[in-house]
Amino acid sequence: MDKVRFVVLYGGEWINSGEKFKYQYGMSKIISVSRETSYESLHGIISRLVEVNPNECSIKMKFIFNSPEVLAPFEVVTDDDVQVFLCENSDVNTRTSLCVTIERKRRIIPNTEGPDNEFINEDIADVFESDNGNGIGLDNIHESLLSPNDFQNVDVIGADNNDEARNSRQSTSEVPSRRSRVTSSQGIGVKSSTIHGSYTSLESVVNNVKEVGVGDLFPSKEELHFKMQLLSIANHFQFKVKKSTKTLFVMSCIVEDCKWRVRATKLKDCESFRVRKYSPDHTCSLDALHFDHRQASSKLIGHCIKSKFEGTSQSYRPNDIIEDMKKQCGMTLGYNKAWRAREVAMGLARGSPDDSFTILPSYCHMLEMKNPGTVTFIDTDALNRFKYFFMALGPSIEGFKSCIRPVVAVDGTFLKCKHQGTLFIATSLDGNNQVYPLAFGIGDSEND
Repeated sequence: MDKVRFVVLYGGEWINSGEKFKYQYGMSKIISVSRETSYESLHGIISRLVEVNPNECSIKMKFIFNSPEVLAPFEVVTDDDVQVFLCENSDVNTRTSLCVTIERKRRIIPNTEGPDNEFINEDIADVFESDNGNGIGLDNIHESLLSPNDFQNVDVIGADNNDEARNSRQSTSEVPSRRSRVTSSQGIGVKSSTIHGSYTSLESVVNNVKEVGVGDLFPSKEELHFKMQLLSIANHFQFKVKKSTKTLFVMSCIVEDCKWRVRATKLKDCESFRVRKYSPDHTCSLDALHFDHRQASSKLIGHCIKSKFEGTSQSYRPNDIIEDMKKQCGMTLGYNKAWRAREVAMGLARGSPDDSFTILPSYCHMLEMKNPGTVTFIDTDALNRFKYFFMALGPSIEGFKSCIRPVVAVDGTFLKCKHQGTLFIATSLDGNNQVYPLAFGIGDSEND
């Protein structure tokens, strides 16, 4: 299969000098793709290459068409555009670079106009645009960071322009040092499946973290901090944040005389941070190895174990978390931190009770729309706090009227959640003596 090579420039911006358009870039790669590559395939390859989360950011791919006239950059948005670009690069005399710019996606509030959405008020709409205020949410963290497995069908030929900075990581120190046991040859990032996919183990999450290097780009300061926390757990050291501003992020080893340092700065006109300086060698004594893991916060642990709670019958207790952290990561975790990590993981996997209550009216509305005859009811107190809920599906009501024995049994079960309560169900028997569900309800207790 014929392949086409071309240069990808990213981490920069377009500059219009009046006479011509120029892309001032920060990083570059040379890749090789099939001549039959589609737009969707190319978009996915470039997204992984420049390390962006497609759920939070969008990329624009443009190139300069070789012409004696001064033309604005052409944007690649269709399969035909991809073929034009590849044809340009088929001839060595007309090769042109693919220039990539990154833009943060806008939050879109669902349309509240129209008969289908008349019930959605401004308070409910706020749920759809909620954000933690810290840039890209940790819920999506590391989903798009680069992994060698992402390029099984793509030949990465080039390297970053900042070769001197890259090579500086390979130099040896005059003082015996403790270099991180994960090397830069493993690539950058964490496999997303270990955090957001099927659960394997905490050990795999920590061991799959890749070393940081000068020039590495992170979508936000929070993601860089998260990455360094995982590295510190993997290598049993602690660090402290020496300086954190909107444009600068500096970290150092907790041992004052140690040479380990990370310095990152914010790129212009975006939320991304780039590592400018990195000293990966620890010059502190081996006695300074720390196993209590100051960086192992309940939030970080919660993000690592949240897949344990992605199910209706998952039981993962604080003692289980403590045992797993001890066996897999060599960490001694307190019960309180394990409990908080469990709460974080459950919130990420299932959402909070407040969020669930906020979208309950929309859920009831859709039930009534899609199941004609359905009856729902929500009762609140004077402060608009949840009290009772009732639901009976239309088909169940019709069946009860036509062919079900006129005897109703009501039973309840305790809800073992934060706000407790009782779940009620009304059932009957059909002609085959099978249990026939009629209605469901939630109340505070089983009483008159």
